[in-house]
Amino acid sequence: MPVITIKNNELEVKIKTLGAELTSVKDNSGKEYIWCGNPEVWDGQCPNLFPIVSRLRNCEKPNTYVLDGKEYEMGMHGFAKLSEFEVEEKSETSATFLLKSNDFTRAQYPFEFEYRIVYSLLGRKLKIDFITDNKSDCDMYYSAGSHEGFAINGGIENYSAVFDEEETLSKYEVLPSGVIGEVPTPILKGEREIKLNDDHFAVDALIFFDAKSRGLAIRDDRTGEQIHISFPGFDTLLIWKRPGAEYVCVEPWAGAPDLSWKKVDDFSKKYRIRTLAPQEKETLTHTITF
Repeated sequence: MPVITIKNNELEVKIKTLGAELTSVKDNSGKEYIWCGNPEVWDGQCPNLFPIVSRLRNCEKPNTYVLDGKEYEMGMHGFAKLSEFEVEEKSETSATFLLKSNDFTRAQYPFEFEYRIVYSLLGRKLKIDFITDNKSDCDMYYSAGSHEGFAINGGIENYSAVFDEEETLSKYEVLPSGVIGEVPTPILKGEREIKLNDDHFAVDALIFFDAKSRGLAIRDDRTGEQIHISFPGFDTLLIWKRPGAEYVCVEPWAGAPDLSWKKVDDFSKKYRIRTLAPQEKETLTHTITF
């Protein structure tokens, strides 16, 4: 599959056209910041999530939803990760990837749209813009998110998640059905740091709905080195990994999984679903500093 490279004096970044998925970020020393990928552990590296995040579970049949009385089927995290993107623009330090609605998308999602992902290098920062453009003559409902897998060296117990601000937060649990459990567990009280370990991920992910911080760092506690992720326009945050695997994902989502205590009869009423009016466009941006 084609791979596009952008670079500057600090970083070299590679992105696959399949899913417009980030596959490598290296600095001048050759250090790789993105997990190399292993289908036996997890079949992604940095998948882009659109037009849903997580699973469709709040209905009688898994992976289905109802909109205007019609049923549609769509897999976990949507179809962007499975789609070949067009390289619309390319320069030395930036690249724009475009997905347009087509027969494959319309069978799962009855809207006309253009979805762009723009990668731009600014020193040691990688800025990622998610631009959703509703080309339909009706309101369009969607979610979007990122899912970057960052390489870690050794066990996750050597790392901490450090919020930009002091937080009083509870984590939510993903139930086996794929919906969010009703009873959260307190995890921070006027604190900034979560010492990570595999027990946090024994069920699935750490999910936060109410974080004040608009940024988070993953810090190697042995060296003090960190990767900082900012997510000003996103309303849900996840930290996830497979126990024992040498990666950790920080996932800003504009959207959320379904809630066990709130049954949704129509996709337009899904928890934290976003709405675009006809011909309206929205840009969500997050930035990763290596």
